[in-house]
Amino acid sequence: MSETEFAIGRTCAVTFAGIKPASLVAVHRGGRATLVRLERCFRRRGFSFVRMREAGERVLVCVYHAARLERLLFSEDVRAFLCERGYRYATAHEAVGVLKARMQGEDFPHEVGVFLGYPLSDVRGFISDPRGGCACGAWKAYADVEGARRTSERWRRCSERISTMMEEGKSLTQIFGVG
Repeated sequence: MSETEFAIGRTCAVTFAGIKPASLVAVHRGGRATLVRLERCFRRRGFSFVRMREAGERVLVCVYHAARLERLLFSEDVRAFLCERGYRYATAHEAVGVLKARMQGEDFPHEVGVFLGYPLSDVRGFISDPRGGCACGAWKAYADVEGARRTSERWRRCSERISTMMEEGKSLTQIFGVG
């Protein structure tokens, strides 16, 4: 198994498993063929792979399930929050396009947390006070710390299980039945 496939599997397992709407993964530019192959296979299940930013030999890729992300992005509170931040979109893909454009700038768009499935209260908390909150695994929690710990642990266990399966020789397409 290639380094690229393993990195995508380890990082995006929770998205492929339907637990999280999107993931960001950094892969080596040399893994393009693997990225294209996996993108083609997972597209049949509603996933999109968008190259968000390239820096040196690394490519940052957003992997998301369009329908799941769209449900999240069209919830009233998330849509209002993103609108406040200048997002205008009619589809999840358009919203990801706005996020991609913002990633090209100097300042990192911390609203990315919403796309990654972090609670809106925690994304708002981090934007207003990056030094505050409680590190609870995948993100800093500002509201429901115990809930954040439980969710982060669930994500960690899923990622660990998929990583173990890959270490045992199964490909991502085998694990998720998309080959």
